[in-house]
Amino acid sequence: MGLKSRLKPSVEFSASSISDLVFLLLIFFVLTSNFVTTSSVEVDLPKTDGGTPPEGSLSVTITREGAYYWNDEEVEAGKGRAEKEAYVIAQIEEYLKDSTRENRVINFRGDTAISYGATTAIVAAVAKWGGAVALQTKD
Repeated sequence: MGLKSRLKPSVEFSASSISDLVFLLLIFFVLTSNFVTTSSVEVDLPKTDGGTPPEGSLSVTITREGAYYWNDEEVEAGKGRAEKEAYVIAQIEEYLKDSTRENRVINFRGDTAISYGATTAIVAAVAKWGGAVALQTKD
């Protein structure tokens, strides 16, 4: 008596469940990763052992040569240090006057060779208008 089973094992593979899993993992890693913002202006940042401060959307950079940058755009190269500093402080005040802004953090990138006075002028201008300064350093 030759009885044969009519049910045959399925040899098909459904890739939909594994593609869903890969997609969910991709979303997880994208949402949990830290995005590093880099500046095109080269400065020798001071080295610290502390953690990373909150980052702002705007930045002030002062190079070793005394060039001032507001959001990676050089401030009028032909002017003196005092005029450049006054321009950057005016830009900071203009940005921070709007009290409805959520991000009131200004990134400050200063070369290790700049004067302490240049740093304090920027920090004082931000503090005057109720903002915060994120001093960027090397880890």
